[in-house]
Amino acid sequence: MPNRILKESIRFSETIEELTPEEEVFFYRLLTCCDDYGRFDGRPAIILAACFPLKLKSITEKHIMQWLDKLSTVGLLWIYEVDGKRYLQVTTWDKHQQVRAKRSKYPQPPESSPKQVISYDINCNHAISTDCICPRESESESESESINTCASDDAQVCTFDDQKLIEKPRSPFNSLKQQERFDKFWGAYPKKRSKGQAEKAWIKINPDDELLGVILSSLERLKRSKDWLKDGGQFIPYPATWLNAKGWEDELPATRDSPTAQKNYDTEEDTIAKLKRMGVKLEPCK
Repeated sequence: MPNRILKESIRFSETIEELTPEEEVFFYRLLTCCDDYGRFDGRPAIILAACFPLKLKSITEKHIMQWLDKLSTVGLLWIYEVDGKRYLQVTTWDKHQQVRAKRSKYPQPPESSPKQVISYDINCNHAISTDCICPRESESESESESINTCASDDAQVCTFDDQKLIEKPRSPFNSLKQQERFDKFWGAYPKKRSKGQAEKAWIKINPDDELLGVILSSLERLKRSKDWLKDGGQFIPYPATWLNAKGWEDELPATRDSPTAQKNYDTEEDTIAKLKRMGVKLEPCK
């Protein structure tokens, strides 16, 4: 299957902007499955296996049906039937594609009648609408300026980081943001022990960005303190213990490089000079 290339101008497409992040990822993946004529099998089960082979546990046929309906609604593709079998066609494919294959792998849409769009109801049945895609043609044509599905053997593939758009947070976190904040804390904490307990303590506290900044700032100060540097960090508490105790609210100790932690290395002459400035009368030793 040839590579499909996306131009950077697709980021400014009004049609693409109508899609959710998940629908947009689905559309890009679907482009890589279509043949040189922009057609593909229209059965949700086949589309699911082709577009998301490693996500079959988290993405279902119901998701595929919903996303197909949305892509049809905004005019990016239509789904049609030939001899009782369903197929799909990317609407503007022929406007910006270099056709390499001599024939399509799939039958072409019926040309004697308006493009029939198949939609799915909540019970996974499908109904045929005779609404013509033509009213959206002008908008779809503008899409050809944003999407380039032409292919060549030596063309570079433009990658798209779609993983994060449909990625779920790892257990036990409730959101990706919560997971991201913990990872920043874990990377900054000097003693990495009992991570599972630390994650539970983090969820219980559930810091926002402002509190995360306070925690990280406190850690930077503590990592330079005498207590945490003593005996190679032996007295640093476990992360979960520190979190549960709200260690960032403790009075911060003096760091090794702070002025209060420096020793007095005054010479005898300096000491005498200081005493004289204080008005102390000094007498020579007899």
